[in-house]
Amino acid sequence: MNRKIIIQILLLIILFGIFISVFFLYFNKQENLVSETKEKTNKIAEPNIDGETGTLITDLKYTFTDQSGNFYELKSKTGEVDIKNSDKMLMTDVIAFIYLKNSPYIKIVSNYANYNKVSHETNFFESVELTHLTHKANSENLDISFLNNTASMYNNIIYKKPGTQMTADRLEIDLITKNTKMFMNKKYEKIKIIEKK
Repeated sequence: MNRKIIIQILLLIILFGIFISVFFLYFNKQENLVSETKEKTNKIAEPNIDGETGTLITDLKYTFTDQSGNFYELKSKTGEVDIKNSDKMLMTDVIAFIYLKNSPYIKIVSNYANYNKVSHETNFFESVELTHLTHKANSENLDISFLNNTASMYNNIIYKKPGTQMTADRLEIDLITKNTKMFMNKKYEKIKIIEKK
């Protein structure tokens, strides 16, 4: 065989080897890039799902106006939809405002709240604070019912207004008349009042 042909065949084999190497290296890199991109996309797009309560949502805001013209605004850092009842949501780091018709607003802050997106019933719990003008009340629970137009505070209530502090078991607010009632669960127990000068 001619020496020239052998060199040409060797060059073709080397060229073919380089071509195959480049081909496999390039496509292997592409495959790795595709799988890395898929992994990143999955990390970003995949919702944080809790097996018991549902999907985690951040920076929530709900608003509602009732038949009397009162406006309700509810915000939270995070919320989880209840997978057993999609109308219900568990919220954390909650702040709410009730803008009563012809009256200054009521502000509510709590660690947690259960909110019903259909009825707008809200159950605030843990470190609940209600503020209205110079009045402030703290408790462990507060339930708002737009069906009954009431706000009910209970469990370790401490109510403060300038010059006075009261402790009671329950505080009821009528959202239409703005009338407030404080009382103890047991009739023989008295509301504790501390006058401050």
